[in-house]
Parts: sequence; structure tokens; C-alpha cells
Amino acid sequence: MKQILQQEVRIYYRRTMVSTSIMMVYIMLVTVIAGTAAMFPSQGYQHSFDATQSDKEMLDLLTHKNRYDKRTKPPQQQINVNVSVMLLSLSSPDESSLHYEVEFLMHQKWVDHRLAHRRHEGFQHVYALSHHAQIWKPDVFFVKHGTYKAIHPTEVSLKIFQNGTIFYTMRRHLVLNCEGDLPIFPFDSPMCDFNIESISNTRDHMAFHWVGPNAVDEDGEAGSMGLSPVLKNHNAYLIHNETMYCGLGEEWRGDYSCLKVRLHFTRDKWFYYTTVFMPGLILVTSSFVTFWIEWNAEPARVTLGVTTMLNFFTTSNKFRSKLPVVSNLTAMNMWDGVCMFFIYASFIEFILVNYLARWVQDPEQQKKKSGNAVLDSLRIVTHTLDVKQHEMEAKAKMLGGHMETMAKQGLGNQMEGSPKKLDEAMADTSPHSAQSTPSTEENSRYTLHNVKKIDNYSRRIFPTAYIIFVLYFFIRYHAIEGELSIDYYKGY
Repeated sequence: MKQILQQEVRIYYRRTMVSTSIMMVYIMLVTVIAGTAAMFPSQGYQHSFDATQSDKEMLDLLTHKNRYDKRTKPPQQQINVNVSVMLLSLSSPDESSLHYEVEFLMHQKWVDHRLAHRRHEGFQHVYALSHHAQIWKPDVFFVKHGTYKAIHPTEVSLKIFQNGTIFYTMRRHLVLNCEGDLPIFPFDSPMCDFNIESISNTRDHMAFHWVGPNAVDEDGEAGSMGLSPVLKNHNAYLIHNETMYCGLGEEWRGDYSCLKVRLHFTRDKWFYYTTVFMPGLILVTSSFVTFWIEWNAEPARVTLGVTTMLNFFTTSNKFRSKLPVVSNLTAMNMWDGVCMFFIYASFIEFILVNYLARWVQDPEQQKKKSGNAVLDSLRIVTHTLDVKQHEMEAKAKMLGGHMETMAKQGLGNQMEGSPKKLDEAMADTSPHSAQSTPSTEENSRYTLHNVKKIDNYSRRIFPTAYIIFVLYFFIRYHAIEGELSIDYYKGY
């Protein structure tokens, strides 16, 4: 009986000890939970800090894993992200490229109430760049034709204000494949653009807005991008830029908020004038010098013609190897083709003159054949031009004489007789001009003088035709289509 009683006492004692232990553990858990709740307040309550606490200590508490989860977005239904962009540098590998490298700062501003706090006798914001990896940030996605370029550091600034507003600045470097009007190259104006979207949040959860210097109303046309005071340009000549909201056709993934940046460039025209057009002008006009060299100076004329032709081929092919390849006719194709035609035609003209000069001086050829198709055509043209020239000179001379007479004697009396006198003078001069021009029958044999007239006419025809082409080329492509390209992209 005594043993049974002792056993029951032991059991009771053990139960009492277990109950006491459980009670103590419960009290300790309640104490820990209460202390944690005091240290990390629930969402929606601001945490207070004094002036003695550093930014690091504040951020360690604000972003503690028991209080803040960067994997979830802020609790508000729609997050409004204010965006502004500032250009830092623009560059292109070379003048003829359609690839442009753009470096810019992208400022973002949003509100995260989980990071709201109070700081007594302190600054209005906390520098949180060292904790940027522990803070939620908008999932920004760049839609573009091109690639990224590595740049460090990408994060420039991160500030957290007392009301939970976050101001975040990052640096990006993009290589953009731009759109150009290659048929009028190098007078085209390339245009580049890229879009800013959210990767996973639709418009009802996240909305982007242009602010600051980039601000543009939803219904407005466009704003402008901020330019750094120390903006660097290398082979990139920016005409203007635009910030706008994407159209319906560009929101291809669905109802996602989208911002657009458009950059409009031009090319350095003087680079092409000095490296392409001026050498072409010099080589073509140099080939025209052969018309002033005697027909029998074969070494000089052959050397000049072949040298200008080979130099033009070398200059053209060296520059063309760097140009963008297109299948249709371009302005550069027209320039090269016409210049090559004039150089080659001047060389062919020398061959023709040299052949005909030898033909008219060869007695054997004169006996075999007294006629030549080329010289016959030349004689007809020469005869017609000489007759017209004499008629125009006679008209000008008689008109000048009658004007002088009318000025002396009075206009009234001379007006009646002047038409008859002018007709009589023309009748008098026409036989004289006809007599002064030898007929085909009187000159059945050709002379060297007839052949040299080909060079004389070439001295006028070739330069005049080439000047007309040059004026047409630059007026069409530079003054008209080049300006239309700029105006088209401005209104695009």
C-alpha cells in the first residue's frame, strides 16, 4: 500500500513538472512574439528611428526578411511608376552604319508603403543603394531592335523617403539597329526607337507615366527627352528626340503599359562630299582634259584616260565596301554609274578621233572609200549649226542696228518700216551665209580639220552635260528627298 502511494506521488510530481515546463515555454514564446512585433510592426504602420541610428541600421530593420519580402509587389492595387530618361552619350561605329549606341539614365519613382518610416531630427530620405538587391523594383523590359552592352555600375542611386516613396536611377547602354531610307543614302535620316514595358504586370497592376522633362499627356503628341549638359557625340548627329506612349499596334503582348523613346539622326553630309563626291568630280573633270590635247598625243591621252578610270574604280570600291548592301537602285549607284559613263565616254571619244584622223590621212583609204559614216554625220551637223549661227548673228546685228536708228530718229516712223527692212536684211544675209558654208558636193574629201571638230564639240557637250547631271543629283537627293525624309520622320 505504501509503495502504491509513493508511485502515485511520483506520477503527480512528474505531471506538475511537465505542466510547469509547458507554461514557462508558453510564456517565453509570448514574450518573444511580443518583442518581435514591437521591433517589426505589421504592414501599414511606420517604424520610428532616432537620429543616432545610421542608414544601414535602418535599412537592415526595414528590409528584414521577417518584415519585408522583395518577391511580392507593394500592396496597392495599381502601382504608378513615373519614368524620365536623360541621354548621356550617342555614338556610331562609322558614318555609313545604321547601328547607334545609346547610353542614358533612367529615373523611376514609385511608392512602397512597406518601407514607410519616421526619423526624428534626421534627413527626409535614406540612401539605400547598398540594399538595392533586397528591395522590390519594377520589372522593366526594353523592347528594341538591337542588343545590350555591358556597363558597370548599372545602379546609380536609390533613395527611400519617409512616406515610402522610392526614387531609383539606373544606367543603361543599348545598341540600336535603326531604320534608314537607304535608296537615298547618304542623304537619309536614320530613326531609332525602343519601348519600355513591364515583363509580367498588366496595366491594371502597373502603369508607366512620363514625368519631368519627358512629360506628355496621354492624349498629347509627344514630349522630349532630357539631354545631359555633357552629352557626348561620336559619329551620331541627333536632330530631335521624342517621348510618347505606345500605340495600340505596338502593344502586341496584351494590355501592358508601354512607353516609347524615338531618336532621329542625320548624317554628316560634308564627310561624303569630301570623301566621295569631290574625288568623283575631280576625276571626271580630269578626264575631260583630253579634249584639249592633240589627237596624235596618244601616250598622254591614253595615260590620262586609263588613270582616271582606274582611280575612280579604286576610290568607289574602297568606299562601297563599307556601305549597307541593298538590292534596289540607290543614289550612290546612280552617282558611280554616271561618273563612270562620262570617264569611259571621254576615253572612247579619243579612240574615235584618233581612228578618224588616221583614216583621213591615209591615201589608200581615201582611194578605196571616199565616204565615212561618222564624218558624214558630223558634216551634216556642222553644216546645220554653221547656218543657224550665221542666221542668228545676222538677226542680232540687224536688230541692234535698227534699235539704234529708232532711238535716234524716233520710234513712231521706224515701227512701220522696220519689219520690211529686217526681212530684207535677212534675205541679204542668207545667201551670204549659204555661200560661206561649203556644200557637201564641193568638199567630197574629208580633212583633218573636220575630225578635230569632234574634239571642239566635246569640249562643250561633255562638261555641260555633266554639270546638268550634278545639279540634278544634288537638287533631287540633297535638297528635296533628303528634306522630305526629315519631315517624314518628324511626322511619323
